[in-house]
Amino acid sequence: MSDPQALWQQLLDAGVVTSPMPASTVEPPALFMRLLLGASGWFAALFFALFIATVFVGFLIDASQVWGLGLGLCALSLVLSRRRHSGVFMQQFIFACSLAGQGLIIFSIAVNMHSSQLGALLIIALQVLLFIGTGISNQRSASTFIACCALLWLLGEQAWLYAVPIFSLGALGLWLYRSRLPAYADSVQPAVTGLTLALWLSIALTLITHSTESFWGYDIPNSWLTHLWITALLSSAICLALAWPLIQHTVADGPLRRLAICVGVGIALLNLKMPGLAPLILLFSIGVAQAHRGLIWLNLCCLIAYLLLYYYSLNDTLLYKSIVLCISASVLLILYGILNHYAQRPTLEQQHDA
Repeated sequence: MSDPQALWQQLLDAGVVTSPMPASTVEPPALFMRLLLGASGWFAALFFALFIATVFVGFLIDASQVWGLGLGLCALSLVLSRRRHSGVFMQQFIFACSLAGQGLIIFSIAVNMHSSQLGALLIIALQVLLFIGTGISNQRSASTFIACCALLWLLGEQAWLYAVPIFSLGALGLWLYRSRLPAYADSVQPAVTGLTLALWLSIALTLITHSTESFWGYDIPNSWLTHLWITALLSSAICLALAWPLIQHTVADGPLRRLAICVGVGIALLNLKMPGLAPLILLFSIGVAQAHRGLIWLNLCCLIAYLLLYYYSLNDTLLYKSIVLCISASVLLILYGILNHYAQRPTLEQQHDA
């Protein structure tokens, strides 16, 4: 089939048409159609994986040879992802095949590698190759997330305690400055999504560790509590530093800007007692400032889940947590009234002048 642009140029040369080629008006499918096509792609990938497992059942018996099948699935997903296609079914099929291949490779590394650091390095190298080679944004987001988890595995058992400030710096910084990298938008946005997922997971793990005396059946040593305080302090400092350019960009009024700074300092202080609260609120604020509905609603759900986990934590009494939450809610309501007053004051002044 001829290129539409070349065909339109031939029509222009022949005098059949006189206007430039109209822009494509093809609308994306409806949401229920995308969900149906995506689910069909995952089912197709599942049956394809079952077929592969039936044919190569001899490889699956020996865990040391599973990685070969995983590499084959990853290579197939890379080849298919570089072809031109925009269908939801094909994208989800490729993504599912890639995840299945990565799962087999990670399983083989975990079973056969005696050095956890070497296994983590291999997983990071695999994710870097998949991030560079694939053309699907979902795969790049998943590669970023898995690489972040492997990086914590590489750094040691106490490294994940510092995951919140590390991932806060990466995720929040990219959310704020991603518009300055338009040439790398295809790579920056999936990386931001993967880092945000890693940040949410690290906040959940930090809150669970901070709220209980054991974690997955293991007693938490006292030294971890010191690391958690350092983590909370670092994340508060990072959020304050990143909140300042956001306030400068979105708040122009002098008194209102000072009020926003006071709110940021108060949230940073609360973060010392409720680790992970400041990054979630800053992510929510970035979503509001950039009118990003997905980020707004997902962070709102994360904030609700965070408050529920904090309320049912075991390190403080219910009375103490109820007082803290009531004070926080009262302060937020007072601030909402002040902000609403500042927001309506220009309108009232304009009506008075009129």
